[in-house]
Parts: sequence; C-alpha cells; structure tokens
Amino acid sequence: MTSINIPAQPDTPDLPTPALPDTNQPAQPGEGPEGLPTPSLPGSGGSPSIVYRCPLGYAAKVTANGQTFTDLLLENNVSYRAMQLANPRLPTTRIPPGTPYCAPPAYSRRLCPQGSRSYAMGVGESLETLVETEGLSPALLLAANPTLAPGDFLPGRVICLP
Repeated sequence: MTSINIPAQPDTPDLPTPALPDTNQPAQPGEGPEGLPTPSLPGSGGSPSIVYRCPLGYAAKVTANGQTFTDLLLENNVSYRAMQLANPRLPTTRIPPGTPYCAPPAYSRRLCPQGSRSYAMGVGESLETLVETEGLSPALLLAANPTLAPGDFLPGRVICLP
C-alpha cells in the first residue's frame, strides 16, 4: 500500500481576513441594537446613575475622586463599624471614584449586629441581673458580646442584647 504525503485542501474558498479597527481613532459610542440605549463614554457628561439598593433610612451615594473610607465616615458622621456593616464589600484602603455605597443614618454607630439591640447598663445591673430581667442565658449574652468578659458587664457599659 502506498501512502501519499499531500496536505489536505479545503473545499471552501479563501475567507477574507477581517480588518482591524484603526487604533489611532478615539472610541465613539454607536447605535446599539434596536430598543437598547446608546452607550456613553466616561467623561461624556451627565450625572452617574445610581442603581444601588440600600436599607430603609440609608442613602445611596457614590464616592468622589480621592475619597477615602475615613472621608466617608467624616462626611456621613457614622462609626467605622456602621459603615462596614452597611457596605461589607467597600474597600477600606483605596476606593475607586464612582463606587456606590450605602450611607448609614447620621450618628449611627451600629455597635451590635443586626438582629440585636444596644443597651446601656444601669446602676446596680450586672450579667446576673440581666439574665434575670431579660430572660436570657449567660452564654447567650456573652456570645452577643464577644469582646466582653463576665466582669465587664458594669453600669454605664453599652452591651448588645440578642
């Protein structure tokens, strides 16, 4: 048997090579498919549209150029924890301009996780008295306040009640 060493020839004619766009020309928005909005380029004017859902009482905002996480805390007068709980994916180092975020209500501290409330202990109150008056177990109170030891439940201390 004889083998023939000839490269295969396609039965289709040569296809034209697509032309590459001219890279020296700036990009221009063009007409999109029918029924879709025409895209716009950065810096083409207009205000950015915020499509960001925030909890009731929170304001949807966008970061400005050069704003830091600390700037957001000062501008909105909220605690670090409140801002971080409201925006868990918001970077605390470099924030790109135009990043959407939820601004907690002014003076919001959010000391306690969602589902619990803060409580200022009064005169004569301790972990033991809270267990009795609130009907909670010591373990539940300590779990809701992971940075406190049993002896830290003193009058004037703000704690979290589950």
